[in-house]
Amino acid sequence: MKILTALIPVIALTSCAAMRLPNEQTAPARFHGEWNRVLADCGTANNDSLIVITATRIDFYESAGDIRSAALNGPNELLIVADVSDAEETSTTEYRFTLSDDGQSLIDVDETDEPFARHRCPASRTLSPG
Repeated sequence: MKILTALIPVIALTSCAAMRLPNEQTAPARFHGEWNRVLADCGTANNDSLIVITATRIDFYESAGDIRSAALNGPNELLIVADVSDAEETSTTEYRFTLSDDGQSLIDVDETDEPFARHRCPASRTLSPG
């Protein structure tokens, strides 16, 4: 029984390490792109639900930042820690996103709010990050 008890922390650490991305500062390509709650607003800054994710950056409607770390928790859940700046301050913030199985919806999962869904914007109608 002592051997099994001793192995549980090792197994847990191995499982967590396996979910880490090869480059911990890079968001996986399947999460990249412009995401918006209203598809008609894609390619514009007309909607405050706008998010643009690249490998190393996350841009919001009125703030943006460099990704400090990115880790997968399963194939469709991404945890991003970014240094995000707006007009007044810079803060290190954690975000958790879940990607739909078809890759067309991104759910912003915040423990204090209801999940918030955004849709993948067509590549022909996207804003450039930054």
